[in-house]
Amino acid sequence: MSVVSAAGSQMGALRPVRSTPDTTTDVFVKKAATATGGFSPSSKVELSDRAKALLAKAEHESAVASQLAAHLAGGGRNPAAMTPLAMTRWTDNDGVPSKPTTSKQALEGIAAVKEWAKSDVFRNAANAVADDQVRALVRDGKLSQLPSLDDDQLNQLSEAERNVYGTVRSLQGLYDSMPKTLDQALADRKTLVLEAYPDEIGRMRSGLASGSLKKEDGWEDIIASREAELAAARQGTMKIHGVNDSNLVQSKGEFTVTHDGNGWSARGITVNGNASALQETFGTKNMQVGSSPYTGDYVITW
Repeated sequence: MSVVSAAGSQMGALRPVRSTPDTTTDVFVKKAATATGGFSPSSKVELSDRAKALLAKAEHESAVASQLAAHLAGGGRNPAAMTPLAMTRWTDNDGVPSKPTTSKQALEGIAAVKEWAKSDVFRNAANAVADDQVRALVRDGKLSQLPSLDDDQLNQLSEAERNVYGTVRSLQGLYDSMPKTLDQALADRKTLVLEAYPDEIGRMRSGLASGSLKKEDGWEDIIASREAELAAARQGTMKIHGVNDSNLVQSKGEFTVTHDGNGWSARGITVNGNASALQETFGTKNMQVGSSPYTGDYVITW
């Protein structure tokens, strides 16, 4: 039995959680002036730039901790009541960096994670394991969307809280990437083909012309298949069909997370199709199988 596989298209590789903040952080720190006016170097003690930065960071974290404590003492019921703080930014202030602040979105995300980590529902997530309870909460949109946190913000969380953050945010990214309707699944496929295939086809043709790709390896057939799908996307002749027959399509939903030195990633759905049975059913060899927890299994034909 020949198989049509779509494992790659159904996996959600996420950016590491420890990513650079969306807002650029500028660092401007004036160097200590050279001692002049008869003062010897030993008569004036200057904190190093790093020491000043660490001192400012400690003061900032103390302020954030106090604000979080006040928020949690109120039961965490009204995040909007928390004082919003601007995005982190450092400026030159007579050689002393100004205190960094944290965005309201990040502050609310940190508070939410701290609350979740206290609940037995997130006991496995605190150990970096996604279970059915947390998967269902994320799938159904029951948890507030977590923002990207930088290293300083993550350091405000305990190890268990960081695991909750990484587990939930990785799953949120994965479920967000899943089509919610068959129409969206078809539109996503069209967009992918229209944006990626022209350049991909051009590079394959160049490879054949230069000899870096060998004709005998079947590249002409691959190019022809890509061109047929691109033409269907351009002409609006691609169609999508919901499938509820394991003899045609088999899918395996995992929705698991992994954590290593590079950050967090999540794995979603592996989909396999019975090529010969699908060809007989839909009358074409041109197809792509897929699946989503919101739509079930489907086949796109052209």
